[in-house]
Amino acid sequence: MSDFTARLWSAAAMMAPQHSPHPWHVRLGGYRISLPIAATIPQWLANEWTAVMQEAVMVWARGGVLDPDFKFIDDMDDEMVDKRIAGYQKGYDKEWVRREVGGYWHDFDKQRMERYVFADMSMPLKRAIVSRWDGLHAQYLREHPGLNYAPDFGYYWRVTDGDVTVKIKMFETDHGEVPTKEISEDWETSGLPGALYGSDYSRAYSSESEMLWLYVEGVKLPDLRIKGTEET
Repeated sequence: MSDFTARLWSAAAMMAPQHSPHPWHVRLGGYRISLPIAATIPQWLANEWTAVMQEAVMVWARGGVLDPDFKFIDDMDDEMVDKRIAGYQKGYDKEWVRREVGGYWHDFDKQRMERYVFADMSMPLKRAIVSRWDGLHAQYLREHPGLNYAPDFGYYWRVTDGDVTVKIKMFETDHGEVPTKEISEDWETSGLPGALYGSDYSRAYSSESEMLWLYVEGVKLPDLRIKGTEET
């Protein structure tokens, strides 16, 4: 066994449920709290949103019209629509640069991919795109009971065990299903602590409560102000 493997198993042993003062769902919430919001997006949604944009680009090229999702077409003003499109542009640009720098054009029959600036689209087209995205988002939430979304947190499961409710960030390994105690504890003791997924697993077994307010409902934000020296 290599030194790295030995340290990995040692860390995993420390994460075993009996070493933590917190119940399983609090520990799981702690493992995942550091996941970036983008990492909580289900792959199905990412694929469907991309498909909408691909259709929109084709419509844009020929000067056509993209049918919106009329249930969501009037849900936001033009400024918010522009912000949503700009957010998509950031992710698109990262992928475009990766392919441009690395020359990864094999899945385009080695054809150079044009870089699109979606801000140049007309507002009706951008609004139709966003309405379709929102419709897919609402559909996914309907089809997955227990799943929630918050702009500043991402997609998350709201899990209650006993009288404690925890917001557990969604991860692709959930396969669209609410995590269970059995699955969580099996994963915990398998030698794969949460840090390998980019999370700070120390929060899951620490008895300190400074971070619990982020994902455990009912825990108040601690007073982090620097206390001055009391005069005697």
